[in-house]
Amino acid sequence: TGELGVMIRYQGKVAVFRATIPLGAPVDKLPVAKNFIDELVFAKLKKVGVPPSEVCDDATFIRRVTLDVAGRTPTLDETKKFLADKDPAKRDKWVDRLLASGDYADYFANMWSALLRNQRSNVNGRAEPYMRGTYAFHDWIRDSLMDNKPYDRFVREVLAASGDMAHNPPVAWYRQVKTVNAQMEDTAQLFLGLRLQCAQCHHHPYEKWSQNDYYSFGAFFTQVSRKPGSQPGEEIIYAKRTVAQQANKKNGNSVKPAGLGNTPLELTADDDARQSLADWLSEKNNPFFAHALVNRYWKHFFNRGLVDPEDDMRETNPPTNPDLLNALAKSFVESGFDMKKLVRTIATSTTYQLSAIPNSHNGSDKHNYSRYYPKRLSAEVLLDAINQMTKADTSWAGLPAGTRAVQLPDNSYNSSSYFLQVFGRPDSASACSCERSQDASLAQSLHLLNSKDIQAKLSADKGRAALLASDEKRGDEEKIRELYMWAFSRDAESSEVDIAKTHIEKKVGKAKDKSEQPTARRQAYEDVVWALVSSKEFLFNH
Repeated sequence: TGELGVMIRYQGKVAVFRATIPLGAPVDKLPVAKNFIDELVFAKLKKVGVPPSEVCDDATFIRRVTLDVAGRTPTLDETKKFLADKDPAKRDKWVDRLLASGDYADYFANMWSALLRNQRSNVNGRAEPYMRGTYAFHDWIRDSLMDNKPYDRFVREVLAASGDMAHNPPVAWYRQVKTVNAQMEDTAQLFLGLRLQCAQCHHHPYEKWSQNDYYSFGAFFTQVSRKPGSQPGEEIIYAKRTVAQQANKKNGNSVKPAGLGNTPLELTADDDARQSLADWLSEKNNPFFAHALVNRYWKHFFNRGLVDPEDDMRETNPPTNPDLLNALAKSFVESGFDMKKLVRTIATSTTYQLSAIPNSHNGSDKHNYSRYYPKRLSAEVLLDAINQMTKADTSWAGLPAGTRAVQLPDNSYNSSSYFLQVFGRPDSASACSCERSQDASLAQSLHLLNSKDIQAKLSADKGRAALLASDEKRGDEEKIRELYMWAFSRDAESSEVDIAKTHIEKKVGKAKDKSEQPTARRQAYEDVVWALVSSKEFLFNH
């Protein structure tokens, strides 16, 4: 049972047949549909006969959405207030609060900074001494997200950027994509969800794009030129006065700029072709631009794109729910390319708030969104979560104390943090989100098991374990329940409290005399904190 697409190729032609074998289970009881996402998802579940899981509880929701929108775990006070709140609209209000926070801007800037290749460059074989380029670009991305700059304007300011990094930070993108082909391919993959690399040499085997399409699209960037700036390693980007056109290497003919599937444009030497490209991207009837963004964000929240991989949106890789993809794109365009509204629409939907626990029917469902699909915390988010849980910050060279990992401006900090390396923080070397590794590995388990850095956080004199162990005003049970709130945003079960209390009492009881009991108690609390941060419940968003 299930649904799939079958690709048929014959003499250079391709087509897709969509097959559905319904599970056929009764879908009589559905949760309340809060918006069009739920209506389209639930209609699909009825069609295939897959009952959805129940809606998650408040504790699960606040941890899940805070991680997905703000890239952090909730604080103890936030969790307690949310769980005690009786307002039926509290989930929607919490999403609004997260979107208005700087944490949202920090987290999504971290994602976009990697996709836009915000990478520390080398000058004469050395690390760049003049770092304001990467810092300024990261700040520009963050400010754009904080101000909720419309997505079409955000993309225009990157693609059509001119000047130097000091006055126009988005030109930093051109520092990493230096050739016309690289600029065109990154644009197609990142902003259109299309991989056109194959079409450079031959007709795309699984798509309709030809070499003529490849070079016509690349012609938008043929005016891009650069000259030395005032600082070492800095460049000034500008559009030279020449008619934008590019030679098709297959036949040698010059082709004019053209949007994919569109007629060539008649531009003069005074026209910056990149502005015309941005105009085409933001057209309401563009079949790629909005679809690519909403699909990318859908994957961020559900761990699987409506089209997956999210940047391979060819006709022979059809979406799991075409109506939903089209509806999301239409809503996004009608909102004026409002990224915060898109996030809010997804996060407040009942579909997003379904439990990750499968029922007797949807355990094998991978793409109908009948439940939430757990995902491992990304490297930066996990490190910040461990820091918050242990009450011990990580210091970063050249950055203020208390800087979180999701706030790091560029890739250069990867080399100084083995944690970020082993948990898969990307090096910002490509426009593909696949550069970030979300897979679990033995190295990660070993790092949590015996890393000196983790041990130092657990045993810090001002860390959470030390503070709880020295707190004589509260009993062990209350303190254990507090740790569970910090870690999982939920109260500990009685059995969990009993296990932790037994361990603490056993550790203290083994002390030779009373003078050693404080040390033994502290070590016992370190053990409890370590057990929590090493658990799957902590390492995953669920």
